[in-house]
Amino acid sequence: MRIPVSLFLIACSPVDPGLVDAGASATLDGGAVERDAAATDAASPAADAGPPRDVPPGCPFGGRPPVDDAPLAHASGRTETVRAGGFVDEYLYDATDRFKIGIRREWGGSVVFFGEGGGRPGANPTNTIDAADTGREVQIALYDPDRHLQGCAWDASCASGGMACPEQIRYLGWNPVQGGNRCNQGSAVDRVAVSGGGLVATVVPLQWNPDWAARDCTTDTCRGAGARATSDVRVTQTARFVRPRVVELRYRIENLADVDHRPTAQELPTMYSSYGRDGSQDLWRLMDPSGAQIPIDTPTGGDGFFYENFTASGPWVSLQNDDLSHGVGILYENGLRDFQGWQQRSLPFNNVRSRVVFGLPARGVVHARAYLLLGSFATIAAEAASVLAAMPPFGWLDGPAAEVGAGPTPIHGWALDNRGVTAVEARIDERVTVPLSYGASRPDVCLAWPGYPRCDAVGFAGSHDFGPPTACPHLVEIIATDADGNRRTIAERLVTVR
Repeated sequence: MRIPVSLFLIACSPVDPGLVDAGASATLDGGAVERDAAATDAASPAADAGPPRDVPPGCPFGGRPPVDDAPLAHASGRTETVRAGGFVDEYLYDATDRFKIGIRREWGGSVVFFGEGGGRPGANPTNTIDAADTGREVQIALYDPDRHLQGCAWDASCASGGMACPEQIRYLGWNPVQGGNRCNQGSAVDRVAVSGGGLVATVVPLQWNPDWAARDCTTDTCRGAGARATSDVRVTQTARFVRPRVVELRYRIENLADVDHRPTAQELPTMYSSYGRDGSQDLWRLMDPSGAQIPIDTPTGGDGFFYENFTASGPWVSLQNDDLSHGVGILYENGLRDFQGWQQRSLPFNNVRSRVVFGLPARGVVHARAYLLLGSFATIAAEAASVLAAMPPFGWLDGPAAEVGAGPTPIHGWALDNRGVTAVEARIDERVTVPLSYGASRPDVCLAWPGYPRCDAVGFAGSHDFGPPTACPHLVEIIATDADGNRRTIAERLVTVR
């Protein structure tokens, strides 16, 4: 059982709003997504631009746009900036202007609103997200089994018998939380940008417990000046609509330290639904895709909270109101069906997350995508079915490089899909098709994108003889097909024989 980052916060100083242009508004125009210099790193596969795409005059295939690594195209519209209650919230609308999602700068860019547009800026009663404090939004929270609790986190002895403080939320150990800490101090974003149809926020989260590295069980830092204990990870979150009622949340988590954090259950992301605050509805009914309600009735030990571990009939669940006419769903692209729900009806308090297990290697990077869905249970079920059936593969081309010699040249990389890849092929110069074998072991990929079907056997390989040297480059397209029959170009590259 993992104690959730939750309601019990000790108030410290108020949060100062960040600086943005007053009333800023823009239309998303599909601008280029930022990417890492180490583009061939399996942990960092952004749009596969490959080598420079300019070609000599008179050669074909020049000026082709890069291949986006995201399986689904965006359906986003305008943005707006709203200042209210001492916060600065950034909103993104869908292309129809009927629905919007909001993130909070002072709370690490975590999602604080998902609902209807409402005809006016800012929040409105259709909001399906809790947003009561820095621990209750849609956000990520990370853990380390060797540094799980204060008292044994400082020397990484929690899993090997070290002295640990009580198993309570105030004594959590290494625990970066996107929204902020238990003192209700937010993790201020470093940057917010509009790019590639998405609202992109970058943050180095605070540790949930400012005293996490203490050698004893002292917990009075919230009353002092040192409450802001910054973590050693950087989170980049991209929110973008892919359907009017569906938002894709893309996460990139970087370990900035030379410390390995072993695999354990993580919150990537966790979702806290509304409970009746500010006119919103109480979304308390946890629904399986089959239409059955999941009871949350396992007590945690006298604090009034209940939890439930369960396996859903699909990779999504929904929190709904009494009559299932309004709610929010969360779908995990990797297809995992193991979930954990939390509830405390007297507050109220409603939460659910996937029980995804992964670690964060020293200086390593982990990626994930999840989707928020809005509407009645029937609407969310239909939207989830459409998203899952239409989602094509994505991947990366490791080789060949931009320049190769004469003779057979290896073609290799990896491909992932929510329901599994069934075939991969290379198409050369839009004329020649080269079947590639699929199923090579790629544990590096599955460390970076945890939980996908067929992991670790997700590599593809083959070879092709491009012929004699030529002034014009050859075009290599990698096309993957999944179990639903979706077929997509997941990468392409210009290759010149020297």
